[in-house]
Amino acid sequence: MSSKFVSHAGAADFDAAVLARSHEQAVLVDFWASWCAPCRQLAPVLEDLATRLDGALAVVKVDTDAEQELAARYGIRSLPTLMVFRHGEAVGQVVGAQPLAALERLVKPHLARATDEAVAAAHAALGLGDMNSAVAELERAHAIDASDYRVHFALAELYLSLGRIDETRKLLAELPANLQVGSEIAPLHARLSLADAAAGEVGDDDIAQTYRAAVQAAVGGDFDVAVEGLLAMLPRQRVWQDGAVRKTLVDIFNVLGADERVKAWRTRMARSLN
Repeated sequence: MSSKFVSHAGAADFDAAVLARSHEQAVLVDFWASWCAPCRQLAPVLEDLATRLDGALAVVKVDTDAEQELAARYGIRSLPTLMVFRHGEAVGQVVGAQPLAALERLVKPHLARATDEAVAAAHAALGLGDMNSAVAELERAHAIDASDYRVHFALAELYLSLGRIDETRKLLAELPANLQVGSEIAPLHARLSLADAAAGEVGDDDIAQTYRAAVQAAVGGDFDVAVEGLLAMLPRQRVWQDGAVRKTLVDIFNVLGADERVKAWRTRMARSLN
């Protein structure tokens, strides 16, 4: 089957039809064979998908019987296998006949968007150390398409770095419920909590001053100083301000994510609490 958005490729033209083209748009490659019943069932679904996306996606079919070298190159062991290519790389894969909705979910993150130019300009500005220009480009992207949620996360990171706390909250509040939880947003919420702690009133006694100094170190990115200060406080101040020391440590750990220091710090915190 070939159409306006569905074509066939072999070893001779795969690089041009798929890899080179993927720098311009998402390409979905269907590794199939004529004897494969699920492959035949999938064919009209792929046609429907490509038609619905109206040029935003190219579908390229590779007959694995005729193109065994290509099948081996991409490790194809089951049919049909569907691979999404973007910017010369395979960025997504599913095996087996898929319903239209599942295919849409597979390709949607890789489709070109109206915001791409502004997002690319923001990344370029950050590479040059120009944070203000990066913010301006991401704000332009947000104005173009407020449903491009990758912009929210990138812009929130910059707002937090600039101390624009209220704007960060407003931006994150726009996210749908399924994005309000999870590993991507957790560090942002943790950074907001640290900012709140730094701005909060906890008193002027020695304990409060020690705590405030640790929080300010964390907000400034000096996590070693912050954690050591908080861990030193924890054994005697575990219930101070409703457990503020422990909560702040947890926020720092969430900000740092997979940082290799976190495991040892968590162990020390647990020992202090037992």
